[in-house]
Amino acid sequence: MLIRQKTLLALISQANTPLHPTMFVKLAFLFRHETEPGGNLAFYDFIPYKYGPFSFSLYQELNNLRRDGYVIPDEERIALCEQTANLAAKKIDELPNEIREAADTTVKRYVGKSQTELLKDVYSRYPWYATKSELIDLRPKRMVDVKKAGLAVYTAGYEGRSVDAFFNHLLRHEIKQIIDVRANPNSRRYGFSQRKFCEIAKRLGLGYHHFPSLGVQSEHRKSLTDFDSYQRLLEKYEKEMLPQLGTEVENVGQLLKNTPSVLVCVEKDVRCCHRSRLADAVSQETGLEVKHL
Repeated sequence: MLIRQKTLLALISQANTPLHPTMFVKLAFLFRHETEPGGNLAFYDFIPYKYGPFSFSLYQELNNLRRDGYVIPDEERIALCEQTANLAAKKIDELPNEIREAADTTVKRYVGKSQTELLKDVYSRYPWYATKSELIDLRPKRMVDVKKAGLAVYTAGYEGRSVDAFFNHLLRHEIKQIIDVRANPNSRRYGFSQRKFCEIAKRLGLGYHHFPSLGVQSEHRKSLTDFDSYQRLLEKYEKEMLPQLGTEVENVGQLLKNTPSVLVCVEKDVRCCHRSRLADAVSQETGLEVKHL
């Protein structure tokens, strides 16, 4: 079991009372942002959503804890299962003292608040995460001033990021539409396989389009070993593959000229990703500036 999952068990255990899911997610958020262990752990990342800060990854792993019998199967209440309480206690005891103490501090500081009080508190101190809240009356009077994104050929790679961190990054840049340019949109990392990736995008109000023909097929990637081998492949992509994809490049250009959109692929380093060469081609087609996020 991962340390962050054990930390969830610690938060639930310290609360010593069933928690509403919204309350629980806010506790995890506050643990992440207000304790030293939470900031240093490979803990959950959060995005602004219907009721403030939210984490798709956290919910996925919470469901895994339900499946494994650590957490009760009631979706409206979060508590440890009595039958496996001893097992949960052993997992919590495996945590370093500083993490257990930080979980205890977070619970003692906030569990006594009503859900409305807690949300107002979180919204006022972390206003970015209130920007998509449906609880309009609880939003702070002074919201975050998010500048609207201009039209450009935006690109982004998700390597090294959680799905929540990646989407939070796009939302902060006011991206409205994702253009997935992976040839094979599969991933062992939660949230990045096409079906879940598209679902999360739509739940966040983002459009999603997939252009697999603009990606690089896996057989061309087998010999990639260093920076120079990547550059050779990208030269081939630019000079041999892209010229045959004029219609697809034009279609992507039309999307980019209408809505702030981002070309998405895997690699963190844009210099080693075909999206860099694709972005240049789309820029020539549309006259839009290339911006790598």
